[in-house]
Amino acid sequence: MPFLSGSSAGDLAFSTDGKWIAYVSYPERILWRSRADGSDRLQLTFPPIVAAMPRWSPDATQLAFLDMEAGSRWKILLLSAEGGLPQEVLTEDFSQADPEWSPDGKHMVYGRRGMGGPTIQVLEPNSKQSSTIPGSQGLFSPRWSPDGRHLTALSNDSCRILLFDFETRKWSDWISVHGTLRYPNWSSDGKYLYFATSATDSPAYYRVKFGQSHPELLLDLKDIKQFSGDLGLWSAVTPDGSPLFVRDLSTDEIYALDLDLP
Repeated sequence: MPFLSGSSAGDLAFSTDGKWIAYVSYPERILWRSRADGSDRLQLTFPPIVAAMPRWSPDATQLAFLDMEAGSRWKILLLSAEGGLPQEVLTEDFSQADPEWSPDGKHMVYGRRGMGGPTIQVLEPNSKQSSTIPGSQGLFSPRWSPDGRHLTALSNDSCRILLFDFETRKWSDWISVHGTLRYPNWSSDGKYLYFATSATDSPAYYRVKFGQSHPELLLDLKDIKQFSGDLGLWSAVTPDGSPLFVRDLSTDEIYALDLDLP
């Protein structure tokens, strides 16, 4: 079933209440905001910004997103949902990615990639104070659980999903499947984690119940031609638990060129 029929888009995120969406149009990578039915659409970014991975603040007033502008380090920008001038969340000499809000809106987590590999940072946006989550070396793609207690992350080889407990301050292995793990996302009630697999003969979409380790197969993806963009095969889940993918309907054309040399 099409979602946002007629739009070439991906990187879609729902607001916490499910009433609003933010998404990125392809191939320009422009950030847009609209109601969940596609109405009241507003363009939020303009070139040279190359937008990706938008995330709504819990009160739906702001959006954090990634700017992948060519020739620059990736950086996280913050923008009002009503538009305006994007502001850099934290200026530092590292590439940033995967912004994610805490459920109370007071903090953010994001991935930082430096000389020693990736780590996961916790940021207080108002004070602009950032600290490394203990034991997060080699991890990326953080996702905060809706109850605020846990954080998931992918291993650097994308073969495992790990779980961090903010009370014990410790990581534990949670999920390991055959293939490459992509785009983990919590269900809106925090009972499940959804994710896709690729780089396998049986690419698929799964969910796993919190507290369990055996994933449940939801959808076989081998017959769905997915669009592979700058950040790989994107996927997400709607507030009611429906998986979202970017289907590739593009075509290729071949040209013959004559070259006249002086």
